[in-house]
Amino acid sequence: MVRYPHTATVSVVQATITEGEYTSEDTTPQEIRGRLERSSGYSQRVKSPAGDWTDLQAKFFTKAEKITGAEKLTVEGQTFVIILWEQYQTYSEIWLG
Repeated sequence: MVRYPHTATVSVVQATITEGEYTSEDTTPQEIRGRLERSSGYSQRVKSPAGDWTDLQAKFFTKAEKITGAEKLTVEGQTFVIILWEQYQTYSEIWLG
C-alpha cells in the first residue's frame, strides 16, 4: 500500500499591492503528493478561520509544508476550496470544502 498515492495541484494566489492599492493577482499552481480521504456518507459542518460555517467534503494528508496563499486544491479531477491547512510535526492535514 502506498501511503501518499495521490498527486494534487494547489492554486496559490498572490496579490500585488502598490502604494496601498490592489494592482494585480497571480495564480500559481504547485503540485504536492498526499492521500485524499473523502467524507463518506456524512456531512460535517466546520467553522473556517474566517468565521464561516461550511461542509467538510474531504481531508488531504501530505508531508508538504503549509503553502501561504493556497486557496484551492485539485485532485482526481475535482476542485475543492481549502478551509484549513493545519501543519503538524511530521505531516499536514488540509480540510477541503
